[in-house]
Amino acid sequence: MDNSRKAFIFYGITLALALAVTFTVPRIGEASLPLTMMTPTVATLIMLTVIAPEGGPRKALSLLGLDRAGLKAWPLAIAGPAAIHLAGLVILSLAGLAVFTAPQMTGSVGFAIFKILSGLLIGTLFALGEEIGWRGYLLPRLLGRGVVPAMLLVGFLHGVWHLPLMLTTDLYHNSGNPLLVVPLFLVTLTLAGVFFGFLRLWTGSVWAVAIAHAAANMAWEIMTEMTQTKSAVVLEYVGGESGVIMIGGLLVFCFLIVRHMNSGKFKAVVESP
Repeated sequence: MDNSRKAFIFYGITLALALAVTFTVPRIGEASLPLTMMTPTVATLIMLTVIAPEGGPRKALSLLGLDRAGLKAWPLAIAGPAAIHLAGLVILSLAGLAVFTAPQMTGSVGFAIFKILSGLLIGTLFALGEEIGWRGYLLPRLLGRGVVPAMLLVGFLHGVWHLPLMLTTDLYHNSGNPLLVVPLFLVTLTLAGVFFGFLRLWTGSVWAVAIAHAAANMAWEIMTEMTQTKSAVVLEYVGGESGVIMIGGLLVFCFLIVRHMNSGKFKAVVESP
């Protein structure tokens, strides 16, 4: 089976699983969110054990980037998303669209650091449920289409996978007009695919990508807690997780990443299987 067919079947399974989980929302509510995050990993397991096996467990760990930590990328994986969200907070404050509120300290500084690190760890494990599928399995199998096109395509498909939850429930991105929210969200995830894909190709590790994914989610949560706006749509459209400020920051990241990858100094660790 060629890589394009594997990618097509994998995505079909992942989307079907996401749709199935969406139907459980009326019964289990927010518990459907972590279940949805696990669907790409379940689809990957189905592909590697039933539909298109590619070796034993050890080879599977290597193919998915689970056998290496990618430590060299961790600083960028954490600082990149944090920097863009911080820029969003500053721009909103300077524009008078939001008011910064310092977080309430409950306990020592050491406890606050522990809380952040433990939150990042838990977030990474959940994000891994997505990234094993998106950047672990799918991205390498689309590299034959070109590196940058593959990264953008995986980002876009990742975004579309969220749509059943976004359009049929109020659990995710439920502020604002869907006609604006959905395009902004898809553009954001498509561009983020370049950043996440770069981390995967640079290190060969899916752990680095999961850390970046978790850092982005955590930075958004912290920013939301530290920002007071007159309307929730200000965050949704402008300074939020998929607002125009985030898109602008990601465009800068994409430009720098693509320039670096085309400089001749970059060597991808991951190749098309």
